[in-house]
Amino acid sequence: MIYIKISLIAAVSTAAFFLSASSPKITYKYGRIDAVNLSDKDKFDPYLIDVNTSLTKNLLIATGVQGRLESITPKNYWRLGRDSMGTWRSNTDFWLHSGSLLFCTEHAQSIKFSTRESNATFNGRGTIILEATKNGGFKFIPLEGKGTITTAKGGTKEIIGGRMVLVLGKPTYFGDAYDIDIMLLLKSSRLVNSYPTSLPTFKKMGLAIYIQELKLKGKYDALIGDATTNENLELWRFGSAKKSNGKPVTNKKGIFGRIFSSD
Repeated sequence: MIYIKISLIAAVSTAAFFLSASSPKITYKYGRIDAVNLSDKDKFDPYLIDVNTSLTKNLLIATGVQGRLESITPKNYWRLGRDSMGTWRSNTDFWLHSGSLLFCTEHAQSIKFSTRESNATFNGRGTIILEATKNGGFKFIPLEGKGTITTAKGGTKEIIGGRMVLVLGKPTYFGDAYDIDIMLLLKSSRLVNSYPTSLPTFKKMGLAIYIQELKLKGKYDALIGDATTNENLELWRFGSAKKSNGKPVTNKKGIFGRIFSSD
């Protein structure tokens, strides 16, 4: 009887350990960070969270206009950008409702990324930026890395540093791909520059910049806009403040005011 009791306690402790290990924790935060417990379906009650909060699959996390957070685990770096919303389903599975996310790892593994309408699996290692688009898909932007990205309808593509690809639809497929200036992105991205810790892949990003310069000789496609539908893509050219189909539109709604919006 005592043996059974001890075995039961050990099993519960082991299960609790693996459950805890699968959920990253906030290791750095700046500005306002809110959370909603999705397990309580009868009420929508946002509350403030701080460093060391476990990012479990039941928590919907939202950063403020000046907010941002980082979670560092033994293998992975996660950064959620300003004015963004999403959920860590585990340390290898992230759902992005809106805004932007950076993922970085030096260890080859399988990572699932999803948004309101689309999902894809990244197999490999690298430094990846995700940006949710209004059509429910996302922009997959590898700053450097080695591996593949796979979707249900689009098959598998090899990732290339600086080669952004649109991930669209349900079932998910690949949209157009664009070469972007890695150097310019590194200089301007708060996901890269606005955190106290340095990413462990900076040397690899430097190599990706060198390779890109040799191959493209400064000829890049500038994509800084949004995809409002699967057919409508907003584009800016470097040195121009206008997009291809008009003037940029600023959404003044608060982060929770836009939750699960249809636009």
